Amino acid sequence: MTDEQTDPDMLRRIQNAIDMLPSPIFIKDADCRYIACNRAFESYIGLPRAKIVGATVRDVAPPELAAIYERADRELLAAGGMQTYETNVRYADGNVHDVIFYKSVFYRADGEPDGISGVILDITARKNLENELALAAREDFLTGAVNLRTFYELADQEFARFKRTGAAFSLLVLDLDRFKQINDTFGHEAGDEALRSFVQAVRANLREQDILARAGGDEFRVLLPATPPDEAMVLAEKIREEVNRVRVQTPDGSVSLSTSAGLCRCHPRDTGIDDIVRRADAALYDAKAAGRNAVRAHAGAE
Repeated sequence: MTDEQTDPDMLRRIQNAIDMLPSPIFIKDADCRYIACNRAFESYIGLPRAKIVGATVRDVAPPELAAIYERADRELLAAGGMQTYETNVRYADGNVHDVIFYKSVFYRADGEPDGISGVILDITARKNLENELALAAREDFLTGAVNLRTFYELADQEFARFKRTGAAFSLLVLDLDRFKQINDTFGHEAGDEALRSFVQAVRANLREQDILARAGGDEFRVLLPATPPDEAMVLAEKIREEVNRVRVQTPDGSVSLSTSAGLCRCHPRDTGIDDIVRRADAALYDAKAAGRNAVRAHAGAE
């Protein structure tokens, strides 16, 4: 090494420079011992630099993870080049971050591996945004029910399972009774609140595997996997009774809610989910014709 390379003032300047960077940076020698890091890496590990430099990953990480990290480092040293991967890590403060690791082998003058340098880029904010966008693409923004596109994706999967295994399911189609009248009389804010309250009442009676979707306006669909018609009818009546208990408060008074529902099950002769939806819609029409606030099963539901 030249004098310039080993000059203490130069090393201090380099250390100060990397300490100013917000991403954790570390350098290991060919024996996988830390020989340098920045302040951000100290915060990540939860140890001062004096206890990191000279240590191995086994000294600073939980044993079950240290073995994995060390094996990855030695494989990288043997293979050479770079390594990039996404993962989540728990910082010393207990917070979990989504990160990208960038690690690269550096070499001696004779071409032999001399160690690994690495940087950890925090992508938590990006991942959160991606998750929010993915959720927004699947959910109805007003009610939180899945949207119609997502309903068909999930319903098609359920229908394919039915064709493959014979695991039948039921479909419930729901309308919020006199929704237009609520909008016209009490305003759209009251209408929006009625829809949200309606969805909350429906969800209170669903299982984790059941799928609630907004088909548009005041029409909703509930896909009920592995649910025979008699059980689906019991559930539909519970939902109807729950909705009957809802009162939406508005500046002009309270609004009582009710729902009409149509029910059907899948049949071996069905060619797709739309066949089932049509029968459920027909049963819903019967419920409305009976005066609303009713549940009707399609004639072929039993």
